[in-house]
Amino acid sequence: MMRSQIDVLSPQTIDEALTLLQQHQNTIRIIAGGSDIIIQLRDGAVKTEKLLNILALKDLRFIEEKDNRIHIGAVTTYSEIIRSEQIKKHAWILLQAAKQIGATQLQNTATIGGNLGNASPAGDTLPPLYALGTIVVTRNQSARREIPVEKFFISYRKIDLKPDELIEEIYFDRLTRNDAGSYLKLGLRKANAISVVDVAVVLRGKRGNSYRDVKVALGAVAPTIVRARACEQALIGRRLTEKSLREAAKISLDDASPITDIRGSAEYRRRVLGSLVYQALRKAVFEGNKV
Repeated sequence: MMRSQIDVLSPQTIDEALTLLQQHQNTIRIIAGGSDIIIQLRDGAVKTEKLLNILALKDLRFIEEKDNRIHIGAVTTYSEIIRSEQIKKHAWILLQAAKQIGATQLQNTATIGGNLGNASPAGDTLPPLYALGTIVVTRNQSARREIPVEKFFISYRKIDLKPDELIEEIYFDRLTRNDAGSYLKLGLRKANAISVVDVAVVLRGKRGNSYRDVKVALGAVAPTIVRARACEQALIGRRLTEKSLREAAKISLDDASPITDIRGSAEYRRRVLGSLVYQALRKAVFEGNKV
């Protein structure tokens, strides 16, 4: 099908969008910034008769702090995330990841909901969302659902989104001065590169030189983002030193099952993963919450 033969429907309200999804649920795909799906349509990876353009839905574009949580609307762009003082103060690892996404033009159009919906294991903001313990809120005409991000992603490019649903927002507990976190990405070049491997870490509840909770999320090393749970357990409540961080980083390899593709071999990904996890942990624990 030629792209010129695809109907683009552009609702002005959420109710209109949900009605169109209900009517065309088996023949329509949602689009916002379009940075992923337009390429997939061009290459034939995605076929559809209709596109539902939700970029005009202003009610899905927001960054708010409520009840010690950060809420982000699905069509919030990366530029808006980068400019947000709330994100800088309470979710800096998401800001660090957003800065890694493409050039300014792409950051101005690509959305957080689009990164979730595309479901690529190389999606830059997904490891931070895992590490932050994010909840994904979906909505159709009859109800809302709140889904932990780890359950939202089912397998490679498959998500728990019904044909008549859209992603409404995400939320997570804010980071505080007693928390630490960082995001690191390895690409084939310093800018505008898809991840070869990326890592997000969040350590919450500092007690002396240890933390009561640790989350380590790995990107581009499995069909979906994965948590390095053994690595996490090795750090929770433990006095954190250069040695303990290195030992925990090595354990993270047990949770990876990388593939070989045009950006790197499986063996290369395994070799660099431990080093990247160590660097991310060290940056969070010893270098402070820099953005």
